[in-house]
Amino acid sequence: MTHHLTLAIPFLLAGALLASSDVTPGMNRFAAATYRQLAQTSGNLILSPFCISTAVSMLLYGARGQTAAGMAAALDQIHPGPGYHAAVAALAAELTKQANGGGNQLAIANGLWVQQGFPLASEFEQTIRTLYQAPLTSLDFHAHADKARQEINSWTAQHTNDRIPELFAPGSMDAATRLVLTSAIYFYGKWRLPFDPSATRPEPFQLGAGRTADAKFMHQNADFLYGETPDAQILEMRYQGTPLAFDILLPKATDGLAALERSIQPEALSGWFGALTNRKVDAAIPKFRAESAFLLRDMLSRMGMADAFGAAADFSGIDGRRDLYLGVVVHKAFVDVSEVGTEAAAATGAAVHFMAMRRQEPAAFRADHPFAFFIRDTSSGVILFEGRLVQPN
Repeated sequence: MTHHLTLAIPFLLAGALLASSDVTPGMNRFAAATYRQLAQTSGNLILSPFCISTAVSMLLYGARGQTAAGMAAALDQIHPGPGYHAAVAALAAELTKQANGGGNQLAIANGLWVQQGFPLASEFEQTIRTLYQAPLTSLDFHAHADKARQEINSWTAQHTNDRIPELFAPGSMDAATRLVLTSAIYFYGKWRLPFDPSATRPEPFQLGAGRTADAKFMHQNADFLYGETPDAQILEMRYQGTPLAFDILLPKATDGLAALERSIQPEALSGWFGALTNRKVDAAIPKFRAESAFLLRDMLSRMGMADAFGAAADFSGIDGRRDLYLGVVVHKAFVDVSEVGTEAAAATGAAVHFMAMRRQEPAAFRADHPFAFFIRDTSSGVILFEGRLVQPN
C-alpha cells in the first residue's frame, strides 16, 4: 500500500563542517536558475529562492542514492553531506541575528507534522528537531486529513503574519499523508532613508506597446548605492540597522526586461552589486504589492530532481524504507513596498507520497517600466527574495 508524506515549508534553513559562507554560492546559483525558470510565466513575480532551497534541503536529509544526488544537483551544492545541513542552519541563525535591528524583523519558524503512529528514523527526527528546530506534532491525516491541513495552514499564517493564509489548498492532503515539514519566513524592513508620503503622487507606469497604468510613485533625492551596466540601471536601498538591502534592476529600454532576465546569472549579479558606488540619485519608485503561487514539480524535475517524484525515489533516510516519493511542491510568496519599507513573506510546501566620489549630477532613476528586484543580505550575499514588477496595482 502506498502512503505519502507532505513537506510544507514557507522557509527553512539546513546546514556541520562547512562554514555558512560555503553554501551561499550554491544557493545563489539556485536563485538565478529558479528566477530564469519562473520568469517564463507572465505577470508580476515574487518568490524566495532561499525558502525553496532550504525546504528541499530539509527533505534532502532523508534522501539516499540517486535521489539525493539529483536533489543536490538541483540545489547546485557540491558538498551535500552532514556539514551542508549544519552550514545552512548556521546561515539561518546568522541572518536572523543580523536582520533584527533598527525596527526590522526577520522571523523563521519550522515544524514537523507526523501521522500518529508513523515511525520515523531516529536520526532524521533528531536532525529536523535540533538543526532545523522543528518540534514534532502528531496529526491524524488518515481520519481527519482536512482538519490536519487546516491546522498546518493556521500555523503557516501565524508565522507569516497572515500573509500566507493557505499554503495547502483543499484536497492537497489525504489519508495517505504521513509526514509534513513546515517552515515560514517573514520579513519587515524599514528603509534607512524613508520616503516622504507627501511626495507620493500618481504617475503613469509603462506597460509596453504604448499602454500605461496608473501607479503611486514615491520620490526622493538622496544618496544611494547606484550603478549601471550597458543595458540597465541598478539602485540599492538599504534597510535601517541591518545588512539587508533591496536592489532594483531597471532596464534602460522600456521593453528590456525579458533580455535582462536572460542575463541574470549569479556571477553577473555579484559583479553588478559589487560595483555599486555612493551617488546622489533622483529616485522615483512605484509603491506596489505582489503575490505569487507556484507548483514547482516540473521546474525541480528539469533541474535534476525527477527521480524524487517517481517510483525510483529513495527517501529511506526518513523511515528506513523505500516507500516514499515526492508528490507535490508548492511555493507562495508576498511582497509590499511602501514609503516606510518592505514587508515580505514566503512559504514552500512539498508532499512526499509513500512509495566616495567627486561631485556628480544626480542620476535619474525612474522605475516607470517593468523591472526586477532582489532582497539580499549584503554580508553573506545570499538572496532571500527575488521578483519583478510588470503591472503595478
